[in-house]
Order: sequence, then structure tokens, then C-alpha cells
Amino acid sequence: MSKLSSGFIESLLWIPPDLTRQSSRYYLFNRIAAWVACLSHGSWVVVFALNNLTLMAYYNVVVTALFALFGFLWYRSQCPKWFTYILFFGEIPMHALLGTLYTGLGTMFWMFGTIPAIACLLTPQFSWPKKVAVCLGLVVFSCATGVWAIFAGPWNAFSQGWVVYLFVTNTLSISSAFVLYLGLNQYLVEIAEEGLEREFQRAEGLLRNILPDPIALRLKDGERVIANEHREVSVIFADIVGFTEASSRLSPGELVETLNLVFSELDNLAGHHGAEKIKTIGDAYMAVVGAPEDTGNHAEIAVDLAVDMLRAVKALNPRTHFDVQMRIGINSGPVVAGVIGKRKFAYDLWGDAVNIASRMESLGEPGEITITEDTAALLPVRFVIKPEGFREIKGKGPTPVFSIHSRG
Repeated sequence: MSKLSSGFIESLLWIPPDLTRQSSRYYLFNRIAAWVACLSHGSWVVVFALNNLTLMAYYNVVVTALFALFGFLWYRSQCPKWFTYILFFGEIPMHALLGTLYTGLGTMFWMFGTIPAIACLLTPQFSWPKKVAVCLGLVVFSCATGVWAIFAGPWNAFSQGWVVYLFVTNTLSISSAFVLYLGLNQYLVEIAEEGLEREFQRAEGLLRNILPDPIALRLKDGERVIANEHREVSVIFADIVGFTEASSRLSPGELVETLNLVFSELDNLAGHHGAEKIKTIGDAYMAVVGAPEDTGNHAEIAVDLAVDMLRAVKALNPRTHFDVQMRIGINSGPVVAGVIGKRKFAYDLWGDAVNIASRMESLGEPGEITITEDTAALLPVRFVIKPEGFREIKGKGPTPVFSIHSRG
């Protein structure tokens, strides 16, 4: 298709962006039908004039001008409702009646009463009971006009050639109205379906950004309460050291830009290692390995992730607005994981393993990974683990802690 014809079609099917879908169908049908009506009535001017029906010729001149004005006003979205109603529900049925009386059944004028029935179906101001009543009335009117023509005969004797001409052109006009109605509906349905598909994919992406894939699928399947016990996971807490002091010196834009840069990199690393990000809490980052899907070597993966986190943050420092340092705490053990909330879903973890992991982070030094005995016992020999003695942990008493110094 050439650019010229493509541009013409796009111009022809242009719809003001503020219209609803129902109003869009009504708008397009009336705007296009107006110019089709101009062509039809203009041709009838010639037909009636050549057959010495001067009154009908003048009548069609006036109606052609009215439809031209109608099309102009619809193009500018300034057509009053009463003008539309007069033309479609007054003039077209009247023209169907007069055309049938003058020319007879074979010219198909009686079928034009079905066109305002189509327009009625598209009229957003009408309720469905009113649409059904008006459509039924117009169909009955068309049939009654045709039956009358069978018994009464035409008022004017048209030659067979003119009857054939009017039969062909009028049938084409009426058929075009039906095709236009179906085509516009199909065209707008396809546009709506494309829009729905885009919104669906966008909603899918947002849901999967908020929740792990297996949890998102369960929610979509209708589950409303999701809670699972995981007997072995490793919980990771990472915190930016000196963030409170730095935030007092930075503008809000610089602060958020730095957090976004750091946490986006941590998101990438978590995805690379197969960990699940749980949430950010201020300047703290929480993730888990082993939930929602069980992972046998969760402690090893968690420590590898923590080591890469420290390296990544150090590499990012030339691009941040202050010297970012992190301390990381890891603990392994059982947790309960699930979804809470009705309006804003959140996948979260509960249990002592979470609380102890948070305590490990707060006990560590900048640039250090602090782990519990439970995590240390699960690590392979390639990690260099240093005992850090006992630390007092609320609710647990003196607890042995360890730090990771290197990995093989």
C-alpha cells in the first residue's frame, strides 16, 4: 500500500483521542456515512431531474447540502445531537418512503429505513430498550413500505434501465452501510484488543516485579491466602553504612539517584544468582535464597551473592554522590513466606531466621559479611570463615558469629 493511500485511510479513520469506544464507533459511522449520503443524494438529483421529477430533484439538492454540513460538523466534532437525529431518524425514512412511492419496489428505496436502524445501535445516548424499540420500528417501517409498493405500484413510470440503475446503486449504498457498520466494529475491536493485550502484558510485568513468578501464578489462579513453610533458606540483609549522615548533606534527587543506582545493581546480582529480592527498607536491602522455590545450596549461593554485592558497590562509588559502603548479614534456617495485603501485595518472610539475619547485619563492620553458625556449617571449604566470638542477641543470648574473608 502506498504512503498516499495509507495516509488517506489513517485520516479517514481518525478518532478524537478523548472519545470512549462506544462514542468512537458512533463518531466514525456518522462522519463517513455523511459523505456517502452526499454522493447518494447527489446522484439522485441527476436521476430525478432526468426523469422530470423536479420536486424530488430539488429535495435531493437540499438534502445533499444538509449532509455536507453534517459531515463538516462531525469532522470538527461540533455536530448537535438534534441535527443528527433529524437527518437519520427523520430525513432518511422520509426519503425511503418518497423514493419508493415515486419509483416502486424494484429500486430498493424502501430498504433505506434499515440504515437509521444501524445508526440507532451505535447511538450512545440511547438505552438498549430504546435502541431495540427504535430498530424494530424502523425495520417494520421498511417492510411496510415495501409491501405498500407491491400493491400500490410506482407514482412515476421509470424505464427499466433507470430501475436497474437505482437497484444497483441503492443496493450498493445499503450494503455499504452494513459493511461500514461491521467493518468499523471489527476495526475498533481489534484496536481495543491490542490495547488490552498491551495493558495485560504491562500488568503481568508489574505483578512479576512485585511478586515471585510462582506466587504470581498462584494469585492469578485464584488463591487468596498464600503461606508456605520453608525449612531451609538463607536470609540476606545488606545495609548502607553512614546513610543517615550522608542523607543530611545530599539533595533529595542525589539521594534517590544513589539509592536507585545501588539497589538496581543489587537487583541484577540477585537475579543472576537466583536469589529472591524481598524488599528494601530505607537504606537496607533484604533478599532470600531457598524461597519460594527450595534450593539445596542456599547458604553457598547467599554468600556468593553477598561477596559480589560488596564488589559491585565498590565499583559503583565513582558514580555515586557519596562513598557507599555496605555491611551484610546472613542467617540460615526455617521461615514462613507468604503474601500479605489486599490492595498492595507484598511477598514477605517471618521467623527467627529473619530477625537473626538482621542482627548479623547490624553487628558487622563496613565491607564485612557476618554470618551465623547455622550458615557457616552449610558452606563448602572454598570459603575462608573466621570466628568472631560470641555476641549478645536479644532473645537468644550469647551467640557465635563468623565473618567471610574470602572464597575460592
